[in-house]
Amino acid sequence: MSDDSAPTRRTLYLWALGLNVVAWGGYLVLTKVMGIDFESIRQARLAG
Repeated sequence: MSDDSAPTRRTLYLWALGLNVVAWGGYLVLTKVMGIDFESIRQARLAG
């Protein structure tokens, strides 16, 4: 492996971790703060 692969891998892991935190944060804001329930929306779509 080359010497610059470790910082590149670390940057990639940090981006993945950051995106994961943002995604979960957005999900929690939508469900807990705004009260949106995705399961009830899915059930309503299936019921027609």
